[in-house]
Amino acid sequence: MQPDISVKHLNKVYEDGFQALKDINLDIYPGEIFALLGPNGAGKTTLISIICGIVNKGDGEVLAAGHDIVRDYRKAREAIGLVPQELNTDSFETVWDAVSFSRGLFGKAPKPEHIEKVLKDLSLWDKRNNRIMSLSGGMKRRVMIAKALSHEPRILFLDEPTAGVDVELRRDMWEMVRKLREGGTTIILTTHYIEEAEEMADRIGVIRHGEIILVEDKSSLMAKLGKKELR
Repeated sequence: MQPDISVKHLNKVYEDGFQALKDINLDIYPGEIFALLGPNGAGKTTLISIICGIVNKGDGEVLAAGHDIVRDYRKAREAIGLVPQELNTDSFETVWDAVSFSRGLFGKAPKPEHIEKVLKDLSLWDKRNNRIMSLSGGMKRRVMIAKALSHEPRILFLDEPTAGVDVELRRDMWEMVRKLREGGTTIILTTHYIEEAEEMADRIGVIRHGEIILVEDKSSLMAKLGKKELR
């Protein structure tokens, strides 16, 4: 089976000499939920930002849905939806307009039936005409996910999806991610909560100081780890 994400010998050194990523090798397969687990500053966001084309890569090769992220940037990027950690939505837009506009950014023709399905799947349909500024934090995060799914990507990245949210919303998010996977989406989430990785993922990769120190099936990794959070 061809991986949806393939990373080979990836390095990233910033101009100040800081090496954020060191020889990363990683394959993520269609339909799996993969958790990238590590403390703050470990390199999680840098890695997914490179895969998503936001940060320039250093040495190495990165493929998304079989497309090189540099040589075939547009096709690689079309295959990916990204939900960043920060809530950066246009507060004055309605939910419907924000999600529809996001689809247009990828050159996709309008498809109201897809936007409707996404909003219903995320329990946003009854909020479709509300301005984003009027929504709760949890609903705003759902809008971010809807925007990321608007262009029908096969791969979804969630960067610290439950950071700073309460326990009830965290469990709602977990349920939502499971439903997305059932619909065929490959999901990669970053987290520093072991509990979240344990609850959600099929496989877990642990990253520390810019290096992936292990990748294992959840069950075998959980047998080794007793803590609930990586620091």
